[in-house]
Amino acid sequence: MVMTDGVHGPVLGPVEMLVINVVLITISFFLLCRPTHSAKREILVLTSITAAAAASRILLEPFPNVQPLTVMCLVMGASLGARRGMAFAVIATMLSNAVLSHGWWTLFQATGWAAVAFAGSKLNLVLQNEVAMKRLIITAIFASVLFDWWVSLSIYTAGMTIGEFGIYLLNGLPFDALHAIASIASAVWIAPWLANLLHEETADLSEPIASGESDVITA
Repeated sequence: MVMTDGVHGPVLGPVEMLVINVVLITISFFLLCRPTHSAKREILVLTSITAAAAASRILLEPFPNVQPLTVMCLVMGASLGARRGMAFAVIATMLSNAVLSHGWWTLFQATGWAAVAFAGSKLNLVLQNEVAMKRLIITAIFASVLFDWWVSLSIYTAGMTIGEFGIYLLNGLPFDALHAIASIASAVWIAPWLANLLHEETADLSEPIASGESDVITA
């Protein structure tokens, strides 16, 4: 049975939670575990960073809408390509929400951050482990706001008018601003370190460059 919980939208019951978890885990598995020459190390590197990202989101939960995960998704996508970046986004969302709370919004958060990682893989934000800081900051600001608006759709119901939803978005602008500011700080403090770490730790992982993913790190 699905229950409701105020501004967060519907809270899923046990059966619904199981279904959404199975779907997201399955998608993540196929994104993450496509066979490569160094699959074990690839999984270890990615899951270690993902666990740290999820933990940081949990620790920062008391601060309203401070989401360093947005910039981390951009850097992961830019450094490792869409497949690994999107896997990172989905798994980090699931791990952190296992502590913070699961619900209908988990699907929107996971797909939102996966889209951010995908965008990062296409925008040349990291080249040869060097971060294009100005481009990253601008992208992070837009991604933060668009992500918040996408997740806000989780509270939209058939009985809500467009005007009511618009008022909800307007009331959330201060929180969107906090997200954007946190993303700027994350871009300055975390992005160079993360890009360098990914470059060093995945230097011998071999993956062919896909069309449109010229920024993927290759051996």
